[in-house]
Amino acid sequence: MHPLSARARDREAGRASVEFLTSAIVLLIPVMFLAMSLSSIQNAAVATEAAARHGARVFVQEPNLQIAATRAEQAVMVALANHGFDAPSTLERSCSSSNCVAPGTIVVIRVGVEAPLFSSPLLPGFLGQATIPVISQASAMVSRYGGAP
Repeated sequence: MHPLSARARDREAGRASVEFLTSAIVLLIPVMFLAMSLSSIQNAAVATEAAARHGARVFVQEPNLQIAATRAEQAVMVALANHGFDAPSTLERSCSSSNCVAPGTIVVIRVGVEAPLFSSPLLPGFLGQATIPVISQASAMVSRYGGAP
């Protein structure tokens, strides 16, 4: 073996671990931020879907419009709180007829939240405040036999 190649090989000794660590840090940290952001968005999607579904189901159970609206809003708030959200950014109700509690009416509840992207103290402030709107809706029909024994 040529003595020059042995010296060149000695200069390269130990560099593979440094290169591996550098590339792992450069690649792993952004992938972790992406995974955590996607997790936050998925949590918001599950929360809004559950809140809309429960809100619609609760609304169609009550024959009084004011009580139905109040109970549906409470159901939405509880479902969102179970997933770590304080209040919806969007909470809308629409009905297929002018009387929302009339038998056969289809009630649609639409719930939206702002899903926060993962933030870190290392990121500038404007990046740490980024959110993505997530909106879900659910519908339920008021029973034709509502109130009947």
